[in-house]
Amino acid sequence: MDKILALGINGFTGKHFQDFIVKNTLLKDFSFVGADQTIEKRIDIDYKKIDLSCHKDFEDIILDAAPDYIINFAGIFSSKSFSELEDINAGIARNMFEIILRNRLAVKNILLIGSAAEYGLNSNFPISEEARLNPVSPYGVSKVIQTVYANYYYANFGANVNIARTFNVVGRYLSPLLSVSSFVEQIRKARNGDKILVGNLNTKRDFLDIADVVNAYWKILMNGKQGQVYNVCRGKSLCMKDILDFLIEKSGKKISIEVKKEYLRKNDILDSYGDNSKLRNDTGWKEEKDIFASLSAMLEE
Repeated sequence: MDKILALGINGFTGKHFQDFIVKNTLLKDFSFVGADQTIEKRIDIDYKKIDLSCHKDFEDIILDAAPDYIINFAGIFSSKSFSELEDINAGIARNMFEIILRNRLAVKNILLIGSAAEYGLNSNFPISEEARLNPVSPYGVSKVIQTVYANYYYANFGANVNIARTFNVVGRYLSPLLSVSSFVEQIRKARNGDKILVGNLNTKRDFLDIADVVNAYWKILMNGKQGQVYNVCRGKSLCMKDILDFLIEKSGKKISIEVKKEYLRKNDILDSYGDNSKLRNDTGWKEEKDIFASLSAMLEE
């Protein structure tokens, strides 16, 4: 029975991955070890509490688990320190490759989670995996560094690795730092006649339900071609204003909107949507969830 080590098991994506394990009865054919800095036991797998920044503890857990597959869900969207972004969003992957090489471990595949933020300002739509990486945020830069590490260890040491370059996601537990989750929280708390504060609503983004995203991750882990990057996206973009208008209408409340200058971003990306044909062709993945049904479910939680 193959063993899968999932890092960041109790974060946003990790929680949905646990739901995916149960829904697809994967415990019949695989064993799982879930590692995170805090532990919330949700399903019948082996949980390990660990600070992934501690190299010795990280090495110990990999050696103890002896995994056939590794998925790294650990990551952060923002920090006051770029070095912290780099350490978590790229450094964990680098340390993992070094541990595997140093101990000559036979890992069938490693899945790293990238981001559409790596593409940054890009006007060639839909964006393919071969598009130039042009990040405009520290987060995007940190994910590009992770990609550089993955390419280096694949090209020079034959590391079995894939990158899932994920666009925008909706679903339960979504970080309040992200626009859609902020919309939902403000609408929930608002009373009739209140206003909510927003940034630029004219931007457009490519959204997928987290259940479709996790399904893509699993298919890439099991069926992805080695060393490849896969866009995880819907292939269409939605305007943020349309999303907000839908949520307000769905709430049944009379709410006004105020654009705050301090919420506007320099070098804001006006539109972004990806090409998912490589993901579909190589793994058989397909989108199953309706985005507006997913948005409704977030509001009704």
